[in-house]
Amino acid sequence: MGIRTGGLAGAAVVGLGLLSSGVRADETLPWLLGDWGGKRSSLAQQGFDFEFVATVDVLGTVDGGIDEGFDSPANFDLVMTVDTGAAGWWQNGTFNFYFLGNAGGDPSLRAGDYQVASNLEAPDTFKLYEAWYEHRFANDRVSVLVGLHDVNSEFYVTEHGLLFLNSSFGIGPEIGQAVPSFFPTTSPGVRLRVAPTANTYAIAAVYDGVPGDPTDPYGTEVAFGDGDGVFGIGEVGVLGTSGTYYKLGLGGWVTTAQFDDFAGNSHNDNAGIYLIGERDLWRAEDGRGLGVFAQLGFADEDMNQTGMYAGAGVNWIGALPSRPEDVAGFAVAHARNGDDYRQANPGLERAETTLEWTYLMPATPWLSVQPDVQYVVNPGMDPSLDDAVIVGFRVQVSL
Repeated sequence: MGIRTGGLAGAAVVGLGLLSSGVRADETLPWLLGDWGGKRSSLAQQGFDFEFVATVDVLGTVDGGIDEGFDSPANFDLVMTVDTGAAGWWQNGTFNFYFLGNAGGDPSLRAGDYQVASNLEAPDTFKLYEAWYEHRFANDRVSVLVGLHDVNSEFYVTEHGLLFLNSSFGIGPEIGQAVPSFFPTTSPGVRLRVAPTANTYAIAAVYDGVPGDPTDPYGTEVAFGDGDGVFGIGEVGVLGTSGTYYKLGLGGWVTTAQFDDFAGNSHNDNAGIYLIGERDLWRAEDGRGLGVFAQLGFADEDMNQTGMYAGAGVNWIGALPSRPEDVAGFAVAHARNGDDYRQANPGLERAETTLEWTYLMPATPWLSVQPDVQYVVNPGMDPSLDDAVIVGFRVQVSL
């Protein structure tokens, strides 16, 4: 399961969390509040694992865009997983309950960018985000998952891309524009995952085509309305986790949810394909290394704004001799308007391109600070906007 980092008042948690809990943080542990007197580790051994993560982004447009100024989007993740075997119930089962809180402003409203500068931007709310059960078969080579589920936790994922703050490096805008079951609102679905060999995989899922209630983004809504249709997605690929890490995946998606395109025409047959890949170029025994990733996606230009998206980046772990766990990264995201969309919206630029430089610095096992700079060429494809410069940082605390 992939967790979207988030949380408001990360700095305040550092100063106030210990006072409110009465527990001394142990810097050898990956949690600010320590092991709860050994109870946390004991619960994990019994199958009950908890993860509480707070993250805040402080990002501002300092040049170009719509308006100069800073905003602080944030979210707070509370996740409980239950291993049914370790809990003494039955073997090969996992329950997951994920509560998500969001707060703060939206930096993209100032930058005017289409691809969204911070992947924490969402309506201010607190809700149940995921709730699913997974059962594994055939020595974990086959699994079935049912419930509220984030499609991007398993599909269209590159590990090296998770370093970056811009939303496009998590999932391409060509699929995001179809509004599938992903951050910040999920829908119920069924997912099948199969590993034919140790180095191959195939995953497929079907979800309700319209996550939640579009008229009420502030709560957990499970509604099967007229015209919702379904969202289906599949991905096959190869990967290696021993020795040199690599992954190559090919995916396709289709939605039968009814929607009106940019020209006002109604459709219920949207679709697209994507290709993702990543690889460690080298990895030392102490963990230092260099890795690259790439994304390429296409959607039907007859009904979508984004007809093509391409992204790529590089991560360097331990770039500084004195900081072996730091990660430096550079990535480029390029979203292109389709020909039909440009004809319906004359005067817009062809594409928006974002360059992101970032540097992740683990301060303790439970605290990290990540300075970030983004340069947006043609923000929002709007020719009236100058290129935007976005600067700031992310703070993340594991409680």
